[in-house]
Amino acid sequence: MRIPQLEKYKNYDFGRCPRVYCCGQPCLPVGQSDIPRSNTVKIYRPKCEEIYYPQSKHQGNIDGAYFGTTFPRLFLMTYGHLKPQKPSQSYTQRVFGFKLHKP
Repeated sequence: MRIPQLEKYKNYDFGRCPRVYCCGQPCLPVGQSDIPRSNTVKIYRPKCEEIYYPQSKHQGNIDGAYFGTTFPRLFLMTYGHLKPQKPSQSYTQRVFGFKLHKP
């Protein structure tokens, strides 16, 4: 029995975004190359639009070309109602309560 990617996304099978302001947004798998055996799968965070290495060893052994470089974009285009809005808050670096200046 095959489980569609939509069900896996809704069940958080690919993980949740660890950032506080993303509020546990479900993640999607993505490859950094379409060439087989060149890279393992990475995890795409739709809300903050970043890619990171999966924490699960099982996910880290999957070939990234299986999902390809366009899977998250096509998935969110197909299911537009699932596309999250950008976080309204952002993290501000502070040291002893004082904001850090950008160089």
